[in-house]
Amino acid sequence: MNIMITKRIGLYIYFKQNKFIRQLRRYGNVVYVNTKQKYMLVYINDSDLEKTLEHLSKLKYVTNVLESEYRNIKTEYKKFDEGTSPSFEATEAVE
Repeated sequence: MNIMITKRIGLYIYFKQNKFIRQLRRYGNVVYVNTKQKYMLVYINDSDLEKTLEHLSKLKYVTNVLESEYRNIKTEYKKFDEGTSPSFEATEAVE
């Protein structure tokens, strides 16, 4: 059995009014919606990123779109010996 995992990226979409949440759901998988601060977290395929950003930037009710910084966060850590101090050097991020 061969399972293919698609690369996904999170987008934080800021909007003007809460009534536009339904229209924004078609752009990806909605993970979180904050109605008080008027933003939502949507996961999309990495291959569709440019096209989706272009569509979202044209919408009048979208104020800002930010990409998630998860791919820039260090996810692998080195072990250190008890006699030495910990190393804060980042290892290569998995892409």
